[in-house]
Amino acid sequence: MDYEFNPSQWTRIFAVPSSVAENYLKLAERDELKVLLYITYNINRRCPVAEIAENLGISEEAVEDAILFWKERGVLSNGKENTVTVAVREEKKEEAPKPKIKTTERKELTPSEIADRITNSEEIRFLFEKAESICSRMLTHTDQRALVWIHDYMGLSSDVIIMLLQHCREVDKLSASYIESVAKSWYEKGITDVKSAEEEIARMSRFEIFSRKIKRIFGIEARNLSTKEKNFAEKWLCEDFSEELISYAFDRNIDATGKLSFAYIDKILISWKEKGYTDRESIEKGESETKPEGKGYKVKKTYDYDTLAQIALNSGGNNE
Repeated sequence: MDYEFNPSQWTRIFAVPSSVAENYLKLAERDELKVLLYITYNINRRCPVAEIAENLGISEEAVEDAILFWKERGVLSNGKENTVTVAVREEKKEEAPKPKIKTTERKELTPSEIADRITNSEEIRFLFEKAESICSRMLTHTDQRALVWIHDYMGLSSDVIIMLLQHCREVDKLSASYIESVAKSWYEKGITDVKSAEEEIARMSRFEIFSRKIKRIFGIEARNLSTKEKNFAEKWLCEDFSEELISYAFDRNIDATGKLSFAYIDKILISWKEKGYTDRESIEKGESETKPEGKGYKVKKTYDYDTLAQIALNSGGNNE
């Protein structure tokens, strides 16, 4: 499509830093660009946040987020001599919020954009050095892009990201996609500081060990657990079901249905918990106590296999 400027519109011109066009057009969102253009148009005076918000038709919070975006990239500053300044609401004492993650609008950073981040950010440079040490290899462009995305748009600090990378190394999963998926999970859970990261890593490590035991008991070590299966396993870990109890429930499941069903096993485990059974011995003792004295009587089951099987199937039973 051919286009050119209408000469009648060149009544007044104002400058925009060239670094904006060279480095940040792909990074900046609509509100961030609108705020920057408004500030550069009014470069000779201080622009209150409320004024910018009113004239641009956006919220004051969006204005403050945009100002923070440009400050973090060195385009705006905090009012030092010979720099562009912006008046921020004085009543807001807490630290300005970090850029919100927009997972549906993933920004594919170019090599030159990443190089710019390395040059201008000592923290990013340190993060890349530590990441290469942890991964025992040079970072690919995909790796670098993932780390910058996690740092800049999810708001995780370099210390937290390094802890995340160390955990990924321990479970031998250092692909960029896996690292990003864990980081996104942490962000959504509000895990953004070292203490909460330590607690989450401890939980993940416990689950990793527990899930390997589950796969061994069920004879499915050659494959990964599905999402539904992981949910059941996490539930059993939280309920503190022992390996012995899970193994016995698995045997009962196979005896009754002939095929693995996480939902069926879960129903058995819950049934045992409700009856206060904690191990195989207590289960067998509880079942034997339901047998009346005398000949010709059978042991009364503490649960109905057919009913459990039907419940399991109705809830997505087989292998789920």
